[in-house]
Amino acid sequence: MNCNANEISVSVKDNGIGISDLQQKELFKPFKQLDPDTNREYEGTGLGLVLVKKFVEIHDGRVCVKSVPGKGSTFTFAIPTRQR
Repeated sequence: MNCNANEISVSVKDNGIGISDLQQKELFKPFKQLDPDTNREYEGTGLGLVLVKKFVEIHDGRVCVKSVPGKGSTFTFAIPTRQR
């Protein structure tokens, strides 16, 4: 994500399992699990990223993800700054 001088951006990077392009399309859908099996390895409700996106959008910001399966992911959000 490219930011300009009027934005603040924060990135979080991991070296986990990564997320395929197909799975990335499902990331920000409420209650959507990327691994729907009942015996899945990773827990969660499927709301964390949905809430992050909503909070960032409330502040006129944007969220993006870059990921490579097997190599990890980088999540970035950018929020515009306001001059007083």
